[in-house]
Amino acid sequence: MKTKALRILIVVIILSTLLSTATHASQTSSAYIAITNAYITRSGDDVNVYFYIVGRDIHMDKIGATKIFLYEQNGTTWSRVITFDSDDSQYSSAMIATNTYTISSHVTYSEGSASKNYYAIVRFYAEKDGGSDTIPQDTPVSYGS
Repeated sequence: MKTKALRILIVVIILSTLLSTATHASQTSSAYIAITNAYITRSGDDVNVYFYIVGRDIHMDKIGATKIFLYEQNGTTWSRVITFDSDDSQYSSAMIATNTYTISSHVTYSEGSASKNYYAIVRFYAEKDGGSDTIPQDTPVSYGS
C-alpha cells in the first residue's frame, strides 16, 4: 500500500512540475483566437519580436498580428521606437497568414542597442466569415547587457 501511495505522489509531483513550467502562452475567451504568445530575443543590436497565434477554426480567413509596437527604455521612460504594421508590404507576409489556423513568426528591429531594455505590444488578430477579434498582448521586458 505504501508503494502505491508513493507512486501516486510521484506522479502528482511530476504533473504539477510540468504544468507549472508551461510557456507564457495565454488562452483567450475569444470566439476567434484560442492561444497567443509573444516574446523578445536579442542578438547584438538586433531586437527580435516573436509571436504565435492559434485560431479557433482550422481555416481562419486571416490570422496573425496587425501591429507590433516596440518600446525602448531611456532612463525611467519608455519610448516607442518602431511600429511594425501588417498593412506595410515589407512586413505583411511575416505578420498575417490566410486560410490557416496558426502563424508563428517574428519581426526584427536592427537599430536597437544591446545595452537597452525593450518590450513590445503585439496586436493579435483573427478573422473568420466576416467576424473578427483583436487582442493586445505585452511581451516580457528584454533586459540589455
